[in-house]
Amino acid sequence: DTSSSKSTAPLWEAYVVDLLRHLTPALGSAPQGMHGRASTALFASMAAEGGLMTLNKVIDGCYPRFLGVLSLLDENDKCKETDEGESSPKSRMSTQKTRDEEKMAAAMRGIAALISSCRVALQKWQRDNEGVQLHPHPLRNYIASAIDKISIVLSESGVEHEVGSLSLAAIGALESVLTSADLSILEERDMASLEKSFSLMSCTALGGDGATVDDSSKRHEWKMACARVLGAVISVGLRQDKGTSNATTSSCGRMNNFARSLLPEVLASATSPLQGGPNLRITRYDWMVLAGACANSTSHVNEQIVSELLSSIMAELRTSGTDHRAAAMALSYVVHHGGPNVGTAFHSLSCPGPTPNDLLEALCKPLKRGPFEDSMVREKEVVTRQLQVGMSALQLPVSRAMDEEVANDAMRRAYSFLPFLIPVYECPSSISSCNNLVEFVDPIMPPLSEWDELKLCVGLPLLAAILNSSSQVYRLLDSATLKTLRSMITYLAQFSISSDHDTHSRSAAASCLFSVVFHSNGDDERDGNVIQNLLKKVVSPALTNALDCLSKEVTDAATPRASGCLIETSKQSMQSTFSRVEDALSFLGLLGSAAACKGGPFSQTSDKIVSFLIRLACTGASQFPFSETTLQLVIPSEMEQKHPLLHTSSHAYILPASAFGSMLSVHNGGPFWRQRLTHKTLPVLLKALQSQAKSPDPPAMGTLTVVCHMICCLPVSLLGESNVKQILPTLIAGLVYFSKNTDVLTRTEMTSSKPTDLLSIILAALVKILRTSPEDVTKFVGIIIPCLLLLCSPTEPCERYIPKQLIVLQCLEIIAAHPQARNSMLREKDQVVAVLSAVVDHPSLIVRNAVVQARNVWYTLE
Repeated sequence: DTSSSKSTAPLWEAYVVDLLRHLTPALGSAPQGMHGRASTALFASMAAEGGLMTLNKVIDGCYPRFLGVLSLLDENDKCKETDEGESSPKSRMSTQKTRDEEKMAAAMRGIAALISSCRVALQKWQRDNEGVQLHPHPLRNYIASAIDKISIVLSESGVEHEVGSLSLAAIGALESVLTSADLSILEERDMASLEKSFSLMSCTALGGDGATVDDSSKRHEWKMACARVLGAVISVGLRQDKGTSNATTSSCGRMNNFARSLLPEVLASATSPLQGGPNLRITRYDWMVLAGACANSTSHVNEQIVSELLSSIMAELRTSGTDHRAAAMALSYVVHHGGPNVGTAFHSLSCPGPTPNDLLEALCKPLKRGPFEDSMVREKEVVTRQLQVGMSALQLPVSRAMDEEVANDAMRRAYSFLPFLIPVYECPSSISSCNNLVEFVDPIMPPLSEWDELKLCVGLPLLAAILNSSSQVYRLLDSATLKTLRSMITYLAQFSISSDHDTHSRSAAASCLFSVVFHSNGDDERDGNVIQNLLKKVVSPALTNALDCLSKEVTDAATPRASGCLIETSKQSMQSTFSRVEDALSFLGLLGSAAACKGGPFSQTSDKIVSFLIRLACTGASQFPFSETTLQLVIPSEMEQKHPLLHTSSHAYILPASAFGSMLSVHNGGPFWRQRLTHKTLPVLLKALQSQAKSPDPPAMGTLTVVCHMICCLPVSLLGESNVKQILPTLIAGLVYFSKNTDVLTRTEMTSSKPTDLLSIILAALVKILRTSPEDVTKFVGIIIPCLLLLCSPTEPCERYIPKQLIVLQCLEIIAAHPQARNSMLREKDQVVAVLSAVVDHPSLIVRNAVVQARNVWYTLE
């Protein structure tokens, strides 16, 4: 109304008009200064949030100032023409000096800021006015001149390969123009200059297969900017609804044609094989173009790009090259950086084009054979077709060995593609593909052939990615799919616990099982507690059999062998049996964590599982949950207890403790289930520690592992300060024992990697104590520092020991800042500096850097 407009008019005059009058002169004289940059930021904010009247006033007040600064470009062009006629190098140098690049770069960035603010203001206008678009566009009178200045800068940068602040500012302004301005008002001359700039950027971003490794930071930033602009060109040029011919106000016919011709070129570059094989350090600017195009485009453009990438993946799977995963890697990159609509487009693909189901089928097909292998197979197939009736209807494989070899080759190829396809199935829109994946996996559980194994190695990781992608998955799945998933629980358990199947597939099956069990409702379980059924029918038989075999293997290993071949065979058998025990206990820990996270009536199940694991780790014998069977580990002899690192019978006690640690490390469920498990396990642990404290032998491997996992996974407030003080001596004793036997860890080939993993857990527990409650280890500082020095300087360094060295050096760096042991630090300073100076020549660069950092901390102690 008139009265309100009159009352606000003085405010608008004071806060907008007067500010423009006082501050805009700085934009024309020194936009690169602090005053000019602050004024630019202020006016851009006002234009974005102040309404249309303020937007038009700011543009009319600031834009001519910036264009006036950029008029230096026209003067330089005239000087350059004169220099070319006179061919005077000195005049060219003077021309270069006359160009105030910093000043023009600031003006160019100011134009980009105003254009972006205009886009924000128009979006607010459309939102407040039911989608009505403003006409004429506020930038109508200025966009052509801005494009002219931008084209001059970019043409010189492309020809002379000069990348400076002005070039980067100009390409940023061009990106703002493409995404914010109305390009339909441009004349043919303006579009021609734009297309010329786009062509130069295409040569820059897509040259050399769109990849580079050793570019300078400026060139890298320049190529990234080119990639963003090309992505904006595709998104703006193709931004029209499917089935309609009218372009929106931000595109025109010529831009649309250029985008249509550019997209196939980008796709061809993005799906080209990597030169020299895959390289983690390589930067693919063509992938950035596709990601930028998807991030700012409509669903139709996303579907077109994703469909082309999927077609390229299918074509790669039909070839027999050594490494043809560029299209899969491009799809993974676009999913990560192209916005949420990319995943939606992938999972909504339908016939007649390629679909996700077609991709699954292609991954499960055998590799393309050579002509010689094909002729052999055809000859044998001709023979088998001579009989058309009877048992010949059962088509057995030509050769079991050949069938296994072909399936294994196909499995290796599938595993090379899966890391790039799993991100596509982790996005929220992947729920629409869950039904198809369940239908794909369910009929082949359990697998009956090598080809069923291949299908499961493809289907299970993708299904696990969907089921674990979001907590909303089970709310959106239909009842038939949920019923099918619950019916697969027993088969998934048997598959994941069996050592006859591929390790990665078993891990994916266990992940699916945990998700299904955790999210299943008790009302839908016909056989009572599903976890108890799995314990009785699957885990108990497998664990009992594995422990019996391990006991027999340990007994046989103590018997002298006459032949080296027999010793090697026995060692392999021992490793296999040890792995079976580890797999069964790990699976038991998975069921226990699922029960603990579910809570309610399942808490009693988790209590029994964790009590079984703790007693087995601390005492070597325990009653299996919901059973009267008592399972027992091999009891180490007195000699084996004196040196547990060298004997498998002691290593076995680490396995149930590690399963217990895996339960504590799960992040699902409510806030109280860890408190419940701690209350159940601490009494058993403290009792075992008290009985073992009387022995002069090193700490038992089982109790030591339990102590370390509890310190790492539980807060000190939950454990209790008194309990922490009771379990810390065991941690320190374990550190002392391992520090005296580093040669065993670096030289000896052990049955399992668990002992070396235990050292990592000991050091991780020490790091946590030093960080959270250093006062608890004050009296042990004189023991800890010599142990750390022994651990950081093994006699024979090996590559697998490097992670342990890094944690040791971290401990040394942390303990140097101990607030309550300053005198002890100063006493040990010279020895620590001397030992670290000897380790500074380590072959590993990362270790050398860590040594230098720790040594500097100790050297500067005062």
